[in-house]
Amino acid sequence: MTAPFTLARASGFVIALSSSAFAQPGMQEPIESAQPPVQHTLVTKANPNATEATWGGGVRLTGLSGVGALPGVNIGGELAVHVRWEERFAELGFAKWRPQEPVVITESPKHTELGLDLWTLRAGWASMKMPLRAWLLVEAGELGGPHEVMPAGVPRMVMGSVEPSHKWFAAGGGFGVAWPMSENARLLGNVELAIPIDREAMMLDTGGTFEPDAATARCSLGLEVGWR
Repeated sequence: MTAPFTLARASGFVIALSSSAFAQPGMQEPIESAQPPVQHTLVTKANPNATEATWGGGVRLTGLSGVGALPGVNIGGELAVHVRWEERFAELGFAKWRPQEPVVITESPKHTELGLDLWTLRAGWASMKMPLRAWLLVEAGELGGPHEVMPAGVPRMVMGSVEPSHKWFAAGGGFGVAWPMSENARLLGNVELAIPIDREAMMLDTGGTFEPDAATARCSLGLEVGWR
């Protein structure tokens, strides 16, 4: 009777010891939290230079500076209108150029101060995510034309009123940055290169002649107003 009694007491002691161990702090199974999991929301900042509009357009007025078309440094101004569809755009510009120092040509009966009146057609790419543009251009105009507010070279050429040596035709390309200042205004800077076609020399009042260079380079800076 002694052995079974001793075995029973030992078993009871082991069970009691095990229960005591599980009841101690840190020995119990962790209780799952009833709080819902934290959800993180990713917030993306809108690109101030981007637009989602399919159509855009505007009017710009720029100051011009360049070399090659007229003697010395050339200065002028341009008024242009453009239309954008997605990332393609077309633009028509009207520009007047003058040399930094006045030059008079003597080929016509009435001596005329040398200048260049231009009509320029541009077409190319305008990014919808960045303020960048790139384009090809063709232009026509008149050297030493009448001093009018709007360039009259193309209408005069159509009417046959422009001397062959005074006609201007060129082709080229350029790129620019249209930096947004507000929702409807942009600071615009452009750089262009144009190749004149059929260059001819003109007589000057100094007794010499002038002929446009084989290539012209120009830059412009101005303000554009319209829809992005």
